[in-house]
Amino acid sequence: MGDRILVPFSGDGSGESELTWGQRNIMRMMQLAGEAVMIGGTVPLEEGTTVEHIVNLLAFIVERNQSLRTRYRFREDGEPVQVLYSSGEVALDIVDIGLDEDPAEAAEAVRSGYEHGPFDVTADWPVKMAVLRRAGVPVYFAAMYPHIAIDGLGFEALVGDLRNLDRDTGAHLAPREGMQPFELARQQQGATALRQSAASVDYWEKMVRLVPGRRFDSEYEPRDPQWSDVTLDSKACHLAATSIAARTGANTGSIVLGAYAVGLAKVSGKSTSAIRTFISNRFRPGLRESVTPLLASCLCVVDVADTDFDTVAQRAWRSQLKAGKYAYFDPRDLLAMFARVAAERGEEVDLLCYFNDLRREFGAPRPGPLPTPEEIEAALPLTTLTWGPHTDVPDAQTFMELNPVPDTLNLMLRVDTEKVTPEEQEVIVREMERILVAAAFDPACPSGIAANATLSTTGS
Repeated sequence: MGDRILVPFSGDGSGESELTWGQRNIMRMMQLAGEAVMIGGTVPLEEGTTVEHIVNLLAFIVERNQSLRTRYRFREDGEPVQVLYSSGEVALDIVDIGLDEDPAEAAEAVRSGYEHGPFDVTADWPVKMAVLRRAGVPVYFAAMYPHIAIDGLGFEALVGDLRNLDRDTGAHLAPREGMQPFELARQQQGATALRQSAASVDYWEKMVRLVPGRRFDSEYEPRDPQWSDVTLDSKACHLAATSIAARTGANTGSIVLGAYAVGLAKVSGKSTSAIRTFISNRFRPGLRESVTPLLASCLCVVDVADTDFDTVAQRAWRSQLKAGKYAYFDPRDLLAMFARVAAERGEEVDLLCYFNDLRREFGAPRPGPLPTPEEIEAALPLTTLTWGPHTDVPDAQTFMELNPVPDTLNLMLRVDTEKVTPEEQEVIVREMERILVAAAFDPACPSGIAANATLSTTGS
């Protein structure tokens, strides 16, 4: 890796605490996956940036954010607690590259090494950072953070707070905003938060009782690697969703969620879809600027049978609104409910279909006139389907992400090939494009899905 500078830090607060609900979610995910899930990236450094500037930046973010100077300890009963340190030293790696090396490629190699390297929650600081130099001049920067310390919007809050750093002196120019994890953990043990958790789990239970125990009845010989990725990039879908949004009042994320439900039904033969959608929880008081994981999933139940797609989109929209209200809960309470319902039904309920809209312009209207049928028709040949990368890291049965690519709908679908073949995986995304384009100018466009033989629910 090269040289390493140990950067001292000193911040407010120390001691041990229960985990926040978000930390518990990520800790369990890490244990199931067998690795730390990381977030971060690389950026070129502006001319004049020195190593000392990056030293000041590293000290600044660690001192101001408890989550970046927290490690974890496991009690004798296996329960984790978070351990906050008021002072210590965190490493900054210095990587020297040759004059003939591409700085961006070298930085990506460092970033990838951080992402896939070992991370010990009990011993490592939750920030890995490097400066890349060429001929002694800093040219690139790489940093990665485990999700147990930060989520995507928390990362944006971290970056936004850099305006309060004097990078030449390291001085803090304003107090830190946003609730810290210790304070949040205490708040989540209070009566108000516990009532919210109970209400959320009650909602989940009602939704769980509406859906069949198994999403997919098929069990195939899993491929190697077991989890298959495919990315559909469709300007036609983007234009069609914009048109449907203008007509129905639903946002484009809900419209794509409805199309996802249609695609799942096409493959599984079950018209009712239970899909876990991700909610930021940052609209809650004091959490907007917090640098700690707050993202949680909640259940959307959408029936697509024997109806038009406008109705499907409205159902998905209403379901997402409710999900936003009930995505704040103690995950231990949720797991206990799952176990109780499974015991009553004599089977575990399969809730391993996910939907994650990563676009910040969530539901934003398209500026200018609405697309015409000719525009959508002309965009269809531009659609691309890209396979991979695939993985053996355990994941959901189906996991869809909407990526923040402008002027198109870029969606990635990952499937467990033990439940969904790559051929069926392609059917799901192609069906999504078909229904969106067909419904763009037809309010009565049918979903094309017949009712379940054994289950009927409105999902609304």
